[in-house]
Amino acid sequence: MTRYRDQAKHISRTFDLMRHSVKELGQRGFRRFIEIARNPEISACEKAIGLIGKMSLAPGGTDIDDIKRKKLKKISDDLPLTPTLKWAEYKRRALLDINSSELIIRVALFEAFLKEIHRQILLASPQLLSQCKPNRPIPLKDISQGGFERFKSDEIDRQVREMDRLKTKAKAKFFRRQLRLPWGIMPNVESEVVEEIKELIELRHKVIHMDYLTPVSDKNVKDARQLLLKVPESCIRAAERIYPTHFGIV
Repeated sequence: MTRYRDQAKHISRTFDLMRHSVKELGQRGFRRFIEIARNPEISACEKAIGLIGKMSLAPGGTDIDDIKRKKLKKISDDLPLTPTLKWAEYKRRALLDINSSELIIRVALFEAFLKEIHRQILLASPQLLSQCKPNRPIPLKDISQGGFERFKSDEIDRQVREMDRLKTKAKAKFFRRQLRLPWGIMPNVESEVVEEIKELIELRHKVIHMDYLTPVSDKNVKDARQLLLKVPESCIRAAERIYPTHFGIV
């Protein structure tokens, strides 16, 4: 748990530094950023105009200098050298993207740690392997080819992968019923926690798979920082009570 907590703290500091850098970026620094962003745009424009001139690709009656002026104006509109609403928009969008990135990484860390908890529970109590799908047929060669320890390791990996594919509510139910590791102290509290985590994970899914411009608010980030730390802590406390020897050395 210490490693997970340290990783979560490192993520907080990294993204807080990013936010601080964006918010505190003054006019001089922002202008320098704009200049750096403009350079490749201007170079590409000049290269394209040169190619048009050499190959006589400009439409009839079109002045190449006029094409160049329009291209450069568009670059100036998109990347103005003086403070405009564009500057404020870039900062606002950067802060939202930072929030989205933090949510994505936190959920990834959370899901990876849940898999590790599950793995350690199965190592501490291998008899649980037979409770998930007790009637699943197992070919004898799976045991004989690599030996029982190899088979057990492969079976643990398989069951951890299956758990990881569950939806949030089903996953919380699995932890509570199969592993005896509730996500909250009391059932009513746990249901609220599970619902809130479900919403965060669905938001992460929407950002990644549907619309990356979906806004992730400061409140979403705050909730993720708290809830995605609270659940592993609850699971580890329960695991330490049930398997004190194993989880005392993990």
